[in-house]
Amino acid sequence: METLKLRHISYSDNGTKINYDYIADGQVQKYFDQDQLFYSKYLVDVSAVPDSIAVIPFLSNVLPIAWFAGFTIEVEEIDEDFYNSIELIKAEFAKRDTPQSFGGTLVAKKIVKNNTSGTKTAMLFSGGVDAYATYIRIYEETPDLITLLGADIDIKDQEQWNDFAGFIDNEELLENNHKEYIETNLRDFYTYQVELLLKDIGWWGKVQHGLALIGAIAPLSYVYNYGSVYIASSYTDHIDIDWGSTPDIDEKITWAGDLKVIHDGYELKRQDKVDLIAGFAAVTDTKFKLRVCYSEKRTEFNCSICEKCFRTILGLILNGKNPNDYGFNVDQTIYDKFYEVLDIGGASDGVRYFWWELMEKAKNSSDFYVFSDKQTETKQINDIRGGKIDRLLEQKINNPNKGIRRIKFIIRNKFPWVSKLYRKIK
Repeated sequence: METLKLRHISYSDNGTKINYDYIADGQVQKYFDQDQLFYSKYLVDVSAVPDSIAVIPFLSNVLPIAWFAGFTIEVEEIDEDFYNSIELIKAEFAKRDTPQSFGGTLVAKKIVKNNTSGTKTAMLFSGGVDAYATYIRIYEETPDLITLLGADIDIKDQEQWNDFAGFIDNEELLENNHKEYIETNLRDFYTYQVELLLKDIGWWGKVQHGLALIGAIAPLSYVYNYGSVYIASSYTDHIDIDWGSTPDIDEKITWAGDLKVIHDGYELKRQDKVDLIAGFAAVTDTKFKLRVCYSEKRTEFNCSICEKCFRTILGLILNGKNPNDYGFNVDQTIYDKFYEVLDIGGASDGVRYFWWELMEKAKNSSDFYVFSDKQTETKQINDIRGGKIDRLLEQKINNPNKGIRRIKFIIRNKFPWVSKLYRKIK
């Protein structure tokens, strides 16, 4: 079996940056960008963290690639609890429709028993609906908030990152929470060949992100003595789709004795979370911005014109809340824009489910926020109650040409000059 070998872990930038030096055999090389070796950078010095813990961010990203591609990873040492959790996580992915090559292995020369007996609480925080719902549910614990650059925001996009970090640092609701930021190239160190390990593309969402985001916290957990780490659910137990972050995956992840990962809010639909946020804002008499959008069209806090923004905007309207108080910029014309945007691009079962939730919420909402003309806007709400959006998405999901997305992806990445020429001509 071909191998990826981690040769050395080193530190730079005054001990804040962990650098991973690795080499791949033969066909394994095609999955990794040789010009962008994986790294993870923190605000604090993590150079005193044992290598058996420091290796976790690296393994959390490369292990799924090894499983789906079927190659071996070799490391010098690894934390015993994390090592034991790996096979449990791998077994969860094996339940899916995996490729014939599925089954790569990890070989460690030394398995180390660590025990930090942590007591502090941390959570991954993106500022969106899922994150705020979890934050509200554990508000009294005053969790440390950990946000990653390189996950939803590209490392090169410093302008958007500075805006985002500034929002977290300055949001009054979050003033009592310690903030930590991690920079990591977890979406740039591998090539487009990794996407092709799946029958349909979507590696980040379907496989990578749960283990990768949680694993990035390992060095910080050693420094700050975390006992529990929360990650907000993206979906709910009401829908069955392949997704890289579920209770069955996330809550099997552990290291250093008794660190506990909690996948929070899985029993809640997305609209339940919007309801929770609206209720919390009303009871506490606070207003705070939701950061749900990372669109390149964004010129303000959120773009307010993408599908994800629209879902949150409508959810707030159905709670009688003015979306403009929560980081959006919209008026009564928003309803017509729903259909314009949803008629462009693709759709998925997950997206359709989110809009179905909104349709059900609309059926049971007699009091919604009115921008200017209640009679006209009531008609728009009635269209949603009647399933107009749901029928549009159903038609798009059943489109026989939806497989063309994978073909376009291969052409765009294998022959980047074709895309450049197309954009130039266009």
